[in-house]
Amino acid sequence: MPRLGTASVARAIALAACLTAGGGHASAPASAGPTPAAAAPTEANGAENLALTQDPGSRLTLEVMVNGQGPFPFLVDTGSDRTVISRELAATLALPSGPKVLIHESAGVDQVQTVVIDRLAIGARVVSHIVAPALAAKDLGGAGMLGVDALRDLHLVMDFKTMRLSSSPSRAEPLDERTIVVQGRSRFGQLILANSKIHGVTVLVVLDSGSELSVGNPALLRLLTGRSTSVMPRTTTGIITATGRRLTVELDDIAEAQVGGVTIHHMPLAFAQLHTFDRFGLTRQPALLLGMDVLSLCDRVTVDLRRREATFTVN
Repeated sequence: MPRLGTASVARAIALAACLTAGGGHASAPASAGPTPAAAAPTEANGAENLALTQDPGSRLTLEVMVNGQGPFPFLVDTGSDRTVISRELAATLALPSGPKVLIHESAGVDQVQTVVIDRLAIGARVVSHIVAPALAAKDLGGAGMLGVDALRDLHLVMDFKTMRLSSSPSRAEPLDERTIVVQGRSRFGQLILANSKIHGVTVLVVLDSGSELSVGNPALLRLLTGRSTSVMPRTTTGIITATGRRLTVELDDIAEAQVGGVTIHHMPLAFAQLHTFDRFGLTRQPALLLGMDVLSLCDRVTVDLRRREATFTVN
């Protein structure tokens, strides 16, 4: 999903959404020599506990094994339905070519070459036979990117205080007075939440851990234009998509927003006519992709695609 820069530094925008066959995101190559993956601790409920790190854009990464080799740092992208690998890493690992496929990314539809990953191991979880689009590492910004094809049917807990990711079979999240539960609906594998508001108007939200910044659609921009929600003048910047396309986005700062029941003051927000919104059918109603700039404000965020549910735990 989108990786957006500031007004002075244009960064790449990652793969936005659905692939017609197989897929994922990718990153720069690492050593291809086989090394054993560290055993992941488990919680009392059997959930596997994995260490998270953050890249320079604050996006989350996990160590994964590809065909028994690695580990390699892959970005965790809850906003993409498929997993992608960089062409450089695919070449280093001598992955066999798959068919060419159409991918729906942030700026439009592109035809790209795929490679075949026999086994992708994320801790104890193994996903077999992934047909992954191979894209340039310089446009992706990581050694790979995990989409929801590798994470579906799981209850994911992103703990930003301890920097751990816990995964277990789909289940209800234990609640306390600091935790807000948000129900949503599923579309193309993504979880779309409906209880967020900006300027009192309902905004549909897609959780996008693969994006540095939150991105609003043109319908949201039209809603805010002429209203006193901004605290800074709008500026524009250029971005580059995962397939090398260029887009212009408009940057703003929203005085106050209610996202999943959490009040956010001075919320940074970019606006762009992303193909992602078209793909999800989110063009007429105000909508946004909720990126790491907002998600990481919480102590903990959970995503359960099977239950169509997310929770936000705040101080």
